[in-house]
Amino acid sequence: MKRQLRLALLVLEISFIFLMGCNKQEDHESVTITVTHLTLLKPIYLTGTFISTGLIHTSGTSLMIVNLAGDSAHCTQAMTTADGTFTMHQDCSNINLTGRLYITGGTGRYTHLQGRGTLTMMMPPDVPTGVLGIDTMTGLVWF
Repeated sequence: MKRQLRLALLVLEISFIFLMGCNKQEDHESVTITVTHLTLLKPIYLTGTFISTGLIHTSGTSLMIVNLAGDSAHCTQAMTTADGTFTMHQDCSNINLTGRLYITGGTGRYTHLQGRGTLTMMMPPDVPTGVLGIDTMTGLVWF
């Protein structure tokens, strides 16, 4: 009898864990980040500024390391604010100027930040004079 009761409780606990999940969707909040690339340093570094709204409501500077691979780009971007930095990886299509992003963590206030989303890129002649490009990223973030 005790063995059957333990087994029933174990099955109930496992079911509860699967139903509740470890990372509930309602814990994720939306964010929009707009990066303006202003300077090209060497062939693979872009610097600029960014503004973010939503759960991350801040602004600062941006440094992107670009790795071109045929018609796509794989980039690492560090966003620096007064409260710390956060880093994202991006996989983009240079043909349709869209991509996916993954926020992988950071420092200071952003130490445990995670996220994912999409991005669109604007390049000359669709950006103001003196701007190399504008990326608009939208997605979900969580700590």
